[in-house]
Amino acid sequence: MLKENNLENLLIALKDDNRVIGDIYDLMYNEVYRYIYSIVHAKEYAQDLTHDTFIQIYKNAHLYKGNGHAKAWIITISRNITYMSLRKSSREQVVDYHIDSVDESINDIHDKMMIEKMMDVLYQEEREIIILHVVEGLTFKEISQVMDLKLSTVLNKYHRSLKKIRKSLEE
Repeated sequence: MLKENNLENLLIALKDDNRVIGDIYDLMYNEVYRYIYSIVHAKEYAQDLTHDTFIQIYKNAHLYKGNGHAKAWIITISRNITYMSLRKSSREQVVDYHIDSVDESINDIHDKMMIEKMMDVLYQEEREIIILHVVEGLTFKEISQVMDLKLSTVLNKYHRSLKKIRKSLEE
């Protein structure tokens, strides 16, 4: 919560002080990079898109409303940049989530294999909802804003995804 409040204050301060972008970068780089990498699976490409995200944050800071959803606002920008780039390069059909860098704290190969198996049973949109909630820590309301879906749709997809994962683990 402290990080979210700090991020909120930094985004508001960025409107008047462009030096604050460095602090925002330090605070959010890893999360933005992990999220983008989980979509594109390419280190350099993810780094480029992460860089582009922070440029857009800098350029659009004046549009931030200061509504307490700073992280969701940043993730939305990174999501939009990533998908626009994928459409431009006609790579959308290879969009898939990969768990390798999603959570670097998963060290055990067995755990990684289990997570990969679980994610394989989900559709792309379901994976994204799971990653945004479980890994990135966004609320369902924030996810609905990021993905431009109704809150009830996000909740239904999340719960259906969990059922799919449970069923795959039982098999």
